[in-house]
Amino acid sequence: MKEEQPYSNILSSWQGAWISVNGNPDVYILRAYDGNYYLLAYSYDKESERGSFSLYDIDSDESGCFANIGMKPCEMTSEEHPYGLYITGWGSYMKD
Repeated sequence: MKEEQPYSNILSSWQGAWISVNGNPDVYILRAYDGNYYLLAYSYDKESERGSFSLYDIDSDESGCFANIGMKPCEMTSEEHPYGLYITGWGSYMKD
């Protein structure tokens, strides 16, 4: 059986849809059947009228939670109201 992630309570509270406050991709945090957490990012280009999806692993250790976006782990932290989630490099997010 897989070992529970150190921040699984925080990650489970973050599950669901998040809307970007500053125009970055909207995200959805989900837990898959394998027990791992993932960040699904959705971008829509008005000019081409096309959307695109990207899926990233979320890891956690003693220092926090990280979305592995490309080669760079981006820290994910809770934020005070009116938002709720901050992703380094992408900014603030509000729960949908």
